[in-house]
Amino acid sequence: MTNASSPIGPEQVKSAFGRFATGVVVLSIRDGRPPVSAPPGPDPGDPDEDFDDPADDLAVTLTAFMTVSLFPPIVVIAIDLSGYLAEVLHRRAHWGLSVLSGSQASLAGRFAAAGRPSARLLLADEEHHRGASTGALLLDRAAATLECVTISRQEVGDHLLVTASVVSASTGPAGNPLVRFDRAYRSFTHRD
Repeated sequence: MTNASSPIGPEQVKSAFGRFATGVVVLSIRDGRPPVSAPPGPDPGDPDEDFDDPADDLAVTLTAFMTVSLFPPIVVIAIDLSGYLAEVLHRRAHWGLSVLSGSQASLAGRFAAAGRPSARLLLADEEHHRGASTGALLLDRAAATLECVTISRQEVGDHLLVTASVVSASTGPAGNPLVRFDRAYRSFTHRD
């Protein structure tokens, strides 16, 4: 154990935080850019953010996700503040989550890789659809899918915390969950 009065290093923190098992989701969002003359930030006059714009789709694997409230349904995600996705989440309010099952570890790795191409290219061989409420790409064989609309954003440490209302939810095939533990994706078998 580390003495509480001595400073801890980044590797100690990563190692300790990695011992907390978390679920794994893929976040998808349209990467639409506002017109050059538009002010920065989301357009409050257009809450639906034109889903048919010529934008690309971004998707990333997240383990920093939690449910906050059932009634009304609210979730929170945390995104690296220095990444491009944080910039997109500052200007786009509609996004989706696909909760991955134990058989989808390769997908989690695909969307966690640095320099990954467009989400549409990564999903070319995966069954998916565009959510009716958000325009986000959602995996057909995910354990569950959620469509979300941002309520608030807050910078905390080196991350952006995004709180969102869930406007659509569905469940997929039953199966074992995918979790991240000790810096690796793992599946565990449900025991009756």
